[in-house]
Amino acid sequence: MHTVTTTDTDEMTPSPELPTDESAETIPILRDQIDAIDTAIARLVAERVRLSRRIQTLRLNSGGTRVQLGRERIILERYRAALGPDGPVLGEAVLRVSRGVH
Repeated sequence: MHTVTTTDTDEMTPSPELPTDESAETIPILRDQIDAIDTAIARLVAERVRLSRRIQTLRLNSGGTRVQLGRERIILERYRAALGPDGPVLGEAVLRVSRGVH
């Protein structure tokens, strides 16, 4: 996996472990891989939305609340643990999409 380091000016620079044999012709291949990952992420989020809405309906039908804030805090912490300080931003977006409107 390739990593990128940032400088004080927020300029992205390749990390030293990048192979030197890569060239600009590699960019379309890497973009195709990113596109495939984005497609998979969208598919997984859509599945999460379906499951979340089923849970919300079941909870509401049994007299509960649509959202459980304690559970959401746990989920956001998982995103932080997996992705670092910006993880909860993504986690909050996923939760917002999953909450839907009832």
